Amino acid sequence: MKKNLIYIILLVGGLVTTSCNKYLDIQPVGTVVPTTEADFRALMFSGYKVYPEHKSYLNLRTDELLLDEFSTDLSTLKDLYLWNDQNPDRNTQPMAWETIYKSIFYANHIIAEAKAKAGDSDGVKQIRAEAYLLRAYAHFELLNTYADNYNPATAATDRGVPISIKVDLEQLFTPATVEKVYEQILVDMKEASVLLQVTDQETHVKYRFSRRTYEAFEARLRLYRGEWELAAKAADRGLTINANLENLSDTTSKLPNDFESKEMIQAWEEVGKSNVSSSTFISPALLAKYKEGDLRFVRYFETRWDDNIVSKKGGNNRFNVTFRNAELYLIKAEAAARLGQKEQAIASLTSLLKNRLTATAFATAQAKLATLSNAELITFILDERARELALEGLRWYDLKRTTRPEIVHNYQSQSYTLNENDPRYVIRYPKEAISNNPDL
Repeated sequence: MKKNLIYIILLVGGLVTTSCNKYLDIQPVGTVVPTTEADFRALMFSGYKVYPEHKSYLNLRTDELLLDEFSTDLSTLKDLYLWNDQNPDRNTQPMAWETIYKSIFYANHIIAEAKAKAGDSDGVKQIRAEAYLLRAYAHFELLNTYADNYNPATAATDRGVPISIKVDLEQLFTPATVEKVYEQILVDMKEASVLLQVTDQETHVKYRFSRRTYEAFEARLRLYRGEWELAAKAADRGLTINANLENLSDTTSKLPNDFESKEMIQAWEEVGKSNVSSSTFISPALLAKYKEGDLRFVRYFETRWDDNIVSKKGGNNRFNVTFRNAELYLIKAEAAARLGQKEQAIASLTSLLKNRLTATAFATAQAKLATLSNAELITFILDERARELALEGLRWYDLKRTTRPEIVHNYQSQSYTLNENDPRYVIRYPKEAISNNPDL
């Protein structure tokens, strides 16, 4: 009876897709204990749906945005913008913790029950693969937010995050080391790789994991771990499935992070939450990275009535994005440059830039790339990541895993500084989580 009640709680508000004509058109499915493939697909969708929009809030911590001090959401956002994690205003939007573990909770139920209850059809295998990948990705995001970067020399002792791989409503989880969490992530990815049945998801269900998503996920994970050769190989496997890019010189092209974009791999995470988009302007530091002839400037941004420049990439779930092809080209470029393979790095950059710059600007960029030292090339690639992936929730992770630079934010005529190598690059566990679990 207790087990049935757990399932009922899980499925209250459960959701399934019902239309191929509208992205994430949804309706409730009731409170039935899952026993069929359709039931577990509904449960899997709930796991996707409850996953938080934390990357929108991470954007506030970066050098990408200025906070609008007249915003109606100021009280919920200002302490995120000021890196005030220790004593935030009581109205502050909390960083994701419980919601990520709730998403993992759904995945754990599917992993534990789907095969026994619904059989071993290809459809059920695919659902189980997605559950393993959801659990792996959620732990990966928790690590990147609440733990230090992967360092092979210290990962076995560095504090990570609690690992959740079973359904136990009464268990108090204690933090595992960074190494142990990564071990679990890689185990889950291996399980998923065997089960995956879908190479690339159709547009109307692009939020789901696929083989193409798997390769993109591995490429990013290996990059963040500094495993350059493995990162490049995974990116290559993903681009073998689909290497398309939007050509921004084509007036009919879509924004690269549009869920219907030809380069979209997975359109899942809401990285441009409307309350953040409507409460911020683009910082001069980010705008200065775009040079003349960069077509992204006019496609990504627009000037508002008060002459402030704002983003066109968020505020609508049409622009949800987790992975897209441009990132894979940039991963290949960075990995090659880190390995001292300058020609390969430039080749990957060239594939991207010819779709992002005017002909004149592209010729100028090509000439410049040929003159760069390897160290200068790495700096160029990191700046290119900032330009290409602006406001897609990856800038904070890039700053944290590379130079951890000083960032200054101004608020009410005062300057607030995140110092170079500041400990706040690793975000504290939320107070609510610690109060609910003293083992943290």
